Amino acid sequence: MTRHILPGLRPEPLGSYLAGLGLIRLLGEQADPAATAAWTSDHLVIDTSVEDIAAWLADDYVPTPVLSPWNGGSGFGEKDREPKRRITALRAHPSPRLAAFREAIGAAEWVAKAVTERGWDMSKKEDKARCVQEFRNRCPDALLPWIDAAVVLVDQQPYFPPLLGTGGNDGRLDFSTNFHERLLEVLDVSGKGRARSLACASDLLTGSEAERLASGAVGQFDPALAGGQGSSPFGAASSLVNPWEYVLLVEGALLFASGTVRRHQHEAARAAKPFTVSFSPDGPVNGAAAEDSRGEVWVPVWSRRCTLAEIRQLFGEARASWRGRPAQQAVEFYAATRTLGVARGVDEFVRYGLQRRNGLAFVAVPLDRVQVRSRPEVRLAARIEEWVSWVRGSGVSSGIGGAARKFDATHLAYARDGGPERLRDMLAALTALEQAVGRSARTRERAPLRTPPGARDFLGEFAKIATPELRMAVGIASCSTRPAVGPARTMRQLLLPVDPAGPGHPRGRWRDSAVVPGFGLRPLRQVLAEVLAWRSRTAVDESGAGTFRGVPTFRRGIAVPGRDLHAFARGRLDEAALEVWLRACLALSWRGLHHHWPKPEQAIPVPTLGLLHPLACGVAPRDDPGAPKLAMGPDWAVRLAAGQVGSVHADAVRRLRQAGWDAVLALEMPTDDGVRLAAALVPRCSGWKKILRDHLAIGMRPDQDDAAGVELDQEETNPYELAEEFS
Repeated sequence: MTRHILPGLRPEPLGSYLAGLGLIRLLGEQADPAATAAWTSDHLVIDTSVEDIAAWLADDYVPTPVLSPWNGGSGFGEKDREPKRRITALRAHPSPRLAAFREAIGAAEWVAKAVTERGWDMSKKEDKARCVQEFRNRCPDALLPWIDAAVVLVDQQPYFPPLLGTGGNDGRLDFSTNFHERLLEVLDVSGKGRARSLACASDLLTGSEAERLASGAVGQFDPALAGGQGSSPFGAASSLVNPWEYVLLVEGALLFASGTVRRHQHEAARAAKPFTVSFSPDGPVNGAAAEDSRGEVWVPVWSRRCTLAEIRQLFGEARASWRGRPAQQAVEFYAATRTLGVARGVDEFVRYGLQRRNGLAFVAVPLDRVQVRSRPEVRLAARIEEWVSWVRGSGVSSGIGGAARKFDATHLAYARDGGPERLRDMLAALTALEQAVGRSARTRERAPLRTPPGARDFLGEFAKIATPELRMAVGIASCSTRPAVGPARTMRQLLLPVDPAGPGHPRGRWRDSAVVPGFGLRPLRQVLAEVLAWRSRTAVDESGAGTFRGVPTFRRGIAVPGRDLHAFARGRLDEAALEVWLRACLALSWRGLHHHWPKPEQAIPVPTLGLLHPLACGVAPRDDPGAPKLAMGPDWAVRLAAGQVGSVHADAVRRLRQAGWDAVLALEMPTDDGVRLAAALVPRCSGWKKILRDHLAIGMRPDQDDAAGVELDQEETNPYELAEEFS
């Protein structure tokens, strides 16, 4: 075995990759079945018994027949003068290597004659399908790989894998007749022609540029050599090509022929397009959402030495599975590479978009190189994808279209890279899309209400980067009412235009507007202050008569560490980040989830908030622990939002004294933001007893120790000293 390191054959551009595949296929079929091939990041390595590959190509390579009688300009139409000349030259060529080609030409001519006699119109899909089927029935077996790579017939309809354009052509450029021209160059039997063929093959394999390139179309496979307007400092450059590269890239494209891959797919038309998905403008190299594209081809790259039989198996199965079905979009292909949904042994994929970028011509634009690596957390995306398909399609408003595009971008970013931040962004975009749907009566009629997935696994991912903003968002989103009669209402059903399940709508229903409107349109603290006011207006005795004197905050929800809530009240949290986290958390269901955050550092309390949190939870009175708990006044939320912080503070002092606490006297705090204080009272607070005991109140009666669940220090703090500290 001889090891050949071929720096001229690389995973990029697409033409070079396909040429590498073509060389692997031809060596394995015609010279050395035991030959192996592997890719590095920048070249191809082949181990084979063939000592001089360039000489083998020039002297022994047998071309695969490539003919497209269903295309205009392929050499079988009445006006195809130059293509006919090339076919005639191939038929008259003395080399025995073209025997299969000559046989195939006869079959193609018979089909072309039948098309004329039967009056088939090749501009009609039905007639083109008849022509392809007739040709497939009559052609020699050597032609089948080309037909299956260029056209897929499903229910008498032709479908065109984008790798070979629209049936083996790109506009007026027919790949088959271009292949014929390049063959005539490399199979020139004259002494000079053989020397040039050998030099071009050597240039291709070694990456050198000693021999002059041919002036000819390379098509969509190599944008750098395609020429066209603006391709040169002097205007338009000519298209150039190494004839051996074009010959081998067509040979390599035949590995993408439809075959066993068909039975692994649900949609037959898409089924027969190996490693091909619809185009997405998102990713490291962004495109335009309205850009004309034929789709994307993700070509596999492997570093383990593989024989041709193993490579055929790889392309035959074309495995890229997500959610139990083949990937049909770029985001699903990304997810497949992160969740062991691709064949073992593939190290990476090069993602190509086949875009209209050169006038009317398409080019293969390299969009990304995607390493295959396990990121099991990406599976979380599968739990939220299904609903989005209901809101796509024509007729949606620009608002919904923009929200869907934002979701698509974040969805792909998460599938590509994973991570808590990208998961947050994806869920936040999903909530924004729900809000957009809620504003469109027409879309609400066809889009069902989304059922949010359970938050447990998502919270486990979020907790990897737990921040105060996240902890507070979780506390807010997990809040829900617990009425004695009727359905509970979650924070999601307060801030989004959705109603809980009820008579006549067992899964919930859309609303015309949210119960507490303005989320995303007004500052978050103002919206949360209104949530507290709504809670104060609608709070009823959720646990039976006489449980509270006053109104508590939400009694269900994950408690937020007091340090975080006091930091928010002081304006020390990033409110924009908090809103993004809250959007993400509102996309999930927090029902039945219990979670305790690690014990935080000691809080620097805001005195008024420290006095209000006990009353937001409810405090038993001093004289009768079995009596109703003392809670906030029903008008305190409105008064706080109106800036009456001092009077609410004084009322809280009096009410805590009734419960047995000698609380701090009223302080002069004109700079306190009442709206922030009200917002900080929405979620449940953990650690409020310690904050109250250590900083804000003294003199708890011994008979209240058990009722409050607090152990007092022997040395009490003077509240009048605290007044000086917080003034």
